Amino acid sequence: MKLTYSINYKYILLFFSLLFCKDVFAQKFLVLDNYGRKRIKLSVGDDIYFKQVGNSTRYHDYIVGLGDSSLVISTRNIEMKLNEFDKFYFPNHTTRFLSAGTGFIAGGFLFAAAVAPLVSEKSYDQQESAIIGSSFLLTSAVLQLFKWKKFKVKKNSRVRIIDTTFRSQ
Repeated sequence: MKLTYSINYKYILLFFSLLFCKDVFAQKFLVLDNYGRKRIKLSVGDDIYFKQVGNSTRYHDYIVGLGDSSLVISTRNIEMKLNEFDKFYFPNHTTRFLSAGTGFIAGGFLFAAAVAPLVSEKSYDQQESAIIGSSFLLTSAVLQLFKWKKFKVKKNSRVRIIDTTFRSQ
């Protein structure tokens, strides 16, 4: 008998949660299509890094709302048309992680090369340690060049908003 009451409460809780959460079924996505490559979908609340047409400044913001052919960004709270965007940038987390790791390893080898004259026991060569540290530092600097994925809006790409709202009629 006690089990049936708990199941009834669960159904009632589910009913009220679905009643108050109508926005779960209504979703719009900002879709960046590069023909022949992977499609990028952004929804409300996602980070967005972009450059505008005719402006070389890179902006970082959050998507607050999506309209039919425009989106609202948070800090300026303005509505921007899709044709006002020139480039979109996305952080490449793997490259950032590898760059930080190789920089850390480079710091260890360069520190070992710097303190080699102070250590009485010569278990490693100071010159080799400096060369290895410099190579890791150079690798870290090269990986910094690839820390952003860039999406250019041009002929072979398109930016659009897709509405996946479920409507019962």
